Amino acid sequence: GVKSVCLLDIEKLNEIDLYSQFLAPPDKVGENRAEASLQRARALNPMVEVSAETKAVDDLPDNYFSTFDIVCATGLKQEQLERINNICRDNNKKFLCGDVWGMFGYMFADLVDHEYSEEIVQHKAVKRGPDDSEKSARETVSITVKRRAIYVPLQNALSADWSKPELRSRLRRGDPSYFVMKILLRFRDEYNRNPEP
Repeated sequence: GVKSVCLLDIEKLNEIDLYSQFLAPPDKVGENRAEASLQRARALNPMVEVSAETKAVDDLPDNYFSTFDIVCATGLKQEQLERINNICRDNNKKFLCGDVWGMFGYMFADLVDHEYSEEIVQHKAVKRGPDDSEKSARETVSITVKRRAIYVPLQNALSADWSKPELRSRLRRGDPSYFVMKILLRFRDEYNRNPEP
């Protein structure tokens, strides 16, 4: 299970935040969002140690992020996301990031080198009797297969050169929301804010 969770946020809680997150109560408007969320986050599971960090991501040393088993990041600039992802990869830690802008959102996972088990259902033909005159039946058998997935870093995912011939064919089959995500991340980087609804 989860031993501890640290909420990192430098922003103050405002009225609009109350519509998109349930951890901070209305009477905490004006306080730091991470600190305002502590009481309700702790109530979700009293066995988990929940703490808050109010320093900016850029003010924290690289080794700060390497102390966690998994880092989840949202609301950051692309450069900050890539920095944290690179720190996580260098320390073999899992990294997730994502964001939501109105009706559009994305999620990225870098689990580095991830091993997992998958249950596969197979159907085998079995004979019902000793002679060939009886019809055979199908029996369902479950087997567990070990799998391995190698993930790419965020920087590689966001810096693909779509003018290369080998990627051009994927472009037609791909999801156009990838480019919407890139535009929204670039907007945040250039204007230091999210677009208004």
